[in-house]
Order: sequence, then structure tokens, then C-alpha cells
Amino acid sequence: MKKNPLSPLLLLLLSVLTLASCKKTETDYNVGPKLQIVFDNDIDKVTADYKVGSTFSLRVAAAGATSVSIVTTYTSGTTRTVNLGNIPVVDGVATISVPANSLRATGDGLPVGAGSSPVSSRAANTYTLRVDATGNGTTERRFFSAVLVQ
Repeated sequence: MKKNPLSPLLLLLLSVLTLASCKKTETDYNVGPKLQIVFDNDIDKVTADYKVGSTFSLRVAAAGATSVSIVTTYTSGTTRTVNLGNIPVVDGVATISVPANSLRATGDGLPVGAGSSPVSSRAANTYTLRVDATGNGTTERRFFSAVLVQ
């Protein structure tokens, strides 16, 4: 029986065509957030001082998000939380503007001892804001600290 010299070549060609038709999946090495949250146009901003009785205003840029939820946490004898609400994102930006005193629960009254010097009771008047941006089937979280001063 005579061997066909084209058989191995045909088999090789068929293998190459089969492998070439396979769809390659690229590995996604992106480990960063799906939604980037930026406060007041400053990627590094994580804290700011606000005067007691003034307006707390924060611009939250979150491209791709549809809403931003803000909850503040502070200590007043016990740990307390205040939900500042959901803010719609328009053109990649959500802006919250509320009285600075509303970072506290109304039952806790006005902030006590908000000092003018950096060390006088800053911890007692520091409010941690948990900012959640939701969109594209994902939620990203970032924290912001607001300090009430005189």
C-alpha cells in the first residue's frame, strides 16, 4: 500500500486553519475601579473643613454612574449615621449642597465645641461620608471626611 505524501501536509494545513479560527479572549488586567469617584475636581481630595452654620457643598464626579448615595457617620456618644440621600448624576456629576449642620442627626442638636484651631475637638466634629456611585451594573465606594469648625 502506497502512502500519500499529501496526507501529513493536509493534516497540518487543517490543524493550522482550525487553530486560526479560534477566537482569542484577551485577559482584562484592569484592577482599578469601574467608576472613578472624584471630589471637587481633585482626585486626591479626601477631606475639607466647613464652618458651623454654613453650607456643605460637595461636587462628586462619577462618569458612567446614574446615581450617588451619601451617608454620613459620626460619633456622638455612640456611632450615628445620617442618610443624605440619593443624588442623580447629570453629565457625570452629582452635587450635594445642604446645611453643614445636617451632617448630624437633628436629635443630636448643633455641633458642640467646633474649634477654630486644628487640634481643638476636630475628632468630635469629623463626619465620615460614605459615597457610593452606582451605574453600569456596578457600585464603587469612596470616603470623604468633613470637619465642622468655627
